[in-house]
Amino acid sequence: MLPLIALMLLSAAPPTPTQVTPEPKPPPEQPRPQCITAQGRELCGFQCRTSGSKAGCAQTPYGTCQVIRDEVHCWDPPRVAIQHPPRTPVRPECKAVRGKVDCGFNCRIFNGEVACNSTPYGICDTHFGKLVCWDPPDSVIHEYAQAMPGARCLNASEAIACGFDCKASRTEVRCTNTPRGVCTMNDQRLTCFDPPSLLHCDHSNPPPPPN
Repeated sequence: MLPLIALMLLSAAPPTPTQVTPEPKPPPEQPRPQCITAQGRELCGFQCRTSGSKAGCAQTPYGTCQVIRDEVHCWDPPRVAIQHPPRTPVRPECKAVRGKVDCGFNCRIFNGEVACNSTPYGICDTHFGKLVCWDPPDSVIHEYAQAMPGARCLNASEAIACGFDCKASRTEVRCTNTPRGVCTMNDQRLTCFDPPSLLHCDHSNPPPPPN
């Protein structure tokens, strides 16, 4: 009798839902390159621009091309900046002053000089009439990306250094290249140490470029 009751209860139980494996999302659709013609020569790429007889195109959809004083300037960010964009996507830019042009991120103009960062995680500062720009190493961007703490620049007398955990004496200044590094000062002597990154980054498709 007992086995019969157990069989009846088993048959009355609701069926176990079937596990459905979600289909993988397709990679984001990349913009298509374009082609332009200048002086009988055809150029292809992205963000293409022309100025008179001159033309240029970025090599990736993450780059930029700008016309500055009738010159076409094109620039593409390094792969690490493409794979690890900041929380708020930003496109690179070009700036010019006194005939000098530079392209990248966070571009600054100071005292007749122009400089840009190679990545969105860099920093530019001024010291003794000079414009200094610094970018964290690729391994640090791979490891931290959007969680990157802010770097800074510190000066001591005529010296300046940029990075993390910056320390300065009267005449010397040093910073670490990684947020996990440390700088100490004993008897006015600066010592800095950066542990190696053990992260292995395996990338697939990059995120879509910013609009």
